[in-house]
Amino acid sequence: MNGIDRSASWYYAPISDVWGIGRKTAAKLTVMNINTAWELANTSPTMMRKQFSIEIERTIRELNGIACKQWDEVKADKQQIFSTRSVGERITDIDSLHQALCMHISIAAAKARKQQSLCKVMMLFAHNSPHDSYPQSFKVNVNFTCATQCSAEMTHAASSVIHQLYRPGVHYYKVGVGLLDLVNSQHQQFDLFNASKAKPQLMQVLDNINHRYGSDTLYLGAQGAQQKWTMHRDFLTPQYTTDWRHIPIIHC
Repeated sequence: MNGIDRSASWYYAPISDVWGIGRKTAAKLTVMNINTAWELANTSPTMMRKQFSIEIERTIRELNGIACKQWDEVKADKQQIFSTRSVGERITDIDSLHQALCMHISIAAAKARKQQSLCKVMMLFAHNSPHDSYPQSFKVNVNFTCATQCSAEMTHAASSVIHQLYRPGVHYYKVGVGLLDLVNSQHQQFDLFNASKAKPQLMQVLDNINHRYGSDTLYLGAQGAQQKWTMHRDFLTPQYTTDWRHIPIIHC
């Protein structure tokens, strides 16, 4: 076939070593007297697609120097985004519960903005330990008229439903947020009678600063300044290669 270097090392590669060719497919190709990458490259992509699948067709075209896949196409966007964690100190008051949920909202919203997704439904949940005498779990869904990825808008929505999650006397052990029904921001459907409350420019500034100077350099005030309920990290492995503060100090 034109354009293929017969002297290339992959010319002699067994068919089973070709990327995308599994064990069963390799066995079928061997029966068809296709034993090497060169022999596969010389087959008809259209015919092989009919006998196998579109992946075989793409592999053949790739072997002939025709790009069929891009790296950004391999990793699909998440259909749901969650941020959840156990707390280091049990939460017993509504203010701390609200702060913890707002922190997880900021984390989940940042992930959504990173993959350019908008959220139509936000799920908030909180519960105590399943090993407590009376295990209790609470969950509430918030629906957005206009899909959003704005941390401020999501936090405001959480403030209006926090009373549905809080119960006096419950020692909350785990809280979290789930962003459901995600849509691509490039195909956003606006509502004629409801204007979006999102602040994309503000969120871009927030993400840029936190990316440059470290996470939580800027954060919403609803997350609280003193978070006693955060997870304890006393035994966290030092980050010698990424944090100057963790580099060992030698006293001579």
